[in-house]
Amino acid sequence: MYRYSNGQISLADFKQPVGMNLKESNRWVKKAQTIPWPEIEKRYAALFTNRKGNVAKPLRLALGACIIQAEYGYSDEETALQIQENPYLQYFCGYPGYDDEKLPFDPSLMVYFRKRLTPEVLGEINEMIVRDAKERQVKETDSKDDDDSDGQPGTGGNSGTMIVDATCAPSNIRYPQDVSLLNEARENAETLLDVLHNPADGKKPRTYRKRARKEYLKYTRCRKHTAKMTRKAIGKQLAYLRRDLNAIDGKLSLGKNLPPRQTNVSKLS
Repeated sequence: MYRYSNGQISLADFKQPVGMNLKESNRWVKKAQTIPWPEIEKRYAALFTNRKGNVAKPLRLALGACIIQAEYGYSDEETALQIQENPYLQYFCGYPGYDDEKLPFDPSLMVYFRKRLTPEVLGEINEMIVRDAKERQVKETDSKDDDDSDGQPGTGGNSGTMIVDATCAPSNIRYPQDVSLLNEARENAETLLDVLHNPADGKKPRTYRKRARKEYLKYTRCRKHTAKMTRKAIGKQLAYLRRDLNAIDGKLSLGKNLPPRQTNVSKLS
């Protein structure tokens, strides 16, 4: 079931510890003020048809976490930790005040957030944001025309550049240095090598696929990824991928041919 939140609060009403002074100029504060949360929440609440059971996390927290993850390329665990530690991200996610005592949600809930916020729903949300931004710009333009005291007639129409927040638009692009990209490339290379190998040729070249998969999972399951850990994980996956590609080149040099489908895949890679 879903329960509506208390809506947008101003930064002045956001409870802050003594000595903390959040600034209105922060990009996450500005971003929060450009999103029509109440309108989006109505669309999100319609996804919950069952009126019984556990109360779902608020729309602002679910959508905010997805936007933050898309912005920085964090893992599910790191997204939850960043929200716990950053007061600006907490304000963006609808917290009434700064609270670093516990995680905002179990990282596994990110799976359910993404499942509910499908590309279709995100597309509707994006249209709401664009429409709201246009309406605000029209109101600001009308207000400026009303306050104009120079007696000159208005030129009419809109002018200038409109900046629209579209960070919640669906995207299939992953973080450029994501280890999962290398893992996927390695798995594709292993598939190509399986297709090229003929048992009659003798023993198949070693790929160490089990070891590579184990090291990849070890990295992804770690709660915090330091720069050193990421460099090490990337280096290992690159080494496995290089080994697989050399084996594929060896097979092709012997006159082996790929079926049409695998040939298209290899060209795309």
